[in-house]
Amino acid sequence: MRLVNEMHLSAWERQHAYPSEQALEHVRQALLDRQSIDGLDELRAALLINIDSEVLEQVEGGQWWLIRTEADLGDWVMPRPAFDQAVIELMKNPPVQPSRSPRIFRLVDSVTAEPLAQLSYLATIDGQSVQRRTDSEGIAHLFAPAGVQQISMKIIGV
Repeated sequence: MRLVNEMHLSAWERQHAYPSEQALEHVRQALLDRQSIDGLDELRAALLINIDSEVLEQVEGGQWWLIRTEADLGDWVMPRPAFDQAVIELMKNPPVQPSRSPRIFRLVDSVTAEPLAQLSYLATIDGQSVQRRTDSEGIAHLFAPAGVQQISMKIIGV
């Protein structure tokens, strides 16, 4: 439940408002039980004298309406199913995915044997080239299909 100023009511909220007598009874009971109602603070802030009888007078006079909780649920349209049957079948029986084997190489300087850290290189795997960068230890991580025939690497800028 929430209280809404009559000037700010939407058509949807008007459809879900309590009748005046019921609204008055709900608000009276909430005030007696010291229960919070959304919008009550705004109503009290608009009053010249902030007392319970003034709050009840605003509800009784129709300046403030008590709206049912259902109004906040909205007029939701039911969503379409997330997946059609073909997608569900693919999820149950996914196609075989090609596997890739990790290949790890440590690239070092041929003279000093120091790791070639953070350097770009060009890796060619069975004729397909990709540009990569070594990590801080000079390690080159490549992922290649299981049946790869040839891998070559060329350091860029050295």
